[in-house]
Amino acid sequence: MEYIEIIKKMPYIHCARGAKTCVKCKEMEQKNKDFTLVKVYLKGTEISRPMMEINIGSQRIIGKYDILKRFKNQSEGKEYAIKNKIEIDFS
Repeated sequence: MEYIEIIKKMPYIHCARGAKTCVKCKEMEQKNKDFTLVKVYLKGTEISRPMMEINIGSQRIIGKYDILKRFKNQSEGKEYAIKNKIEIDFS
């Protein structure tokens, strides 16, 4: 498997640079976070993407990611996770 899908509470982002270096991303980060389906790549890619750190069980993973879907609320995300056997990060 070259990636992991996880549902996590995430802010909106503008670009791969993130809130530390991009003014627009910093502004968007201040808005509400949504439960989001995220694809985290286990191997590097040549495409510029933002990076994140997640914990799956006792394993710490740092990788580039894509946002695949945003859910309207926590229950919709939870229902999707159960149906598709995807882990949820409630932090």
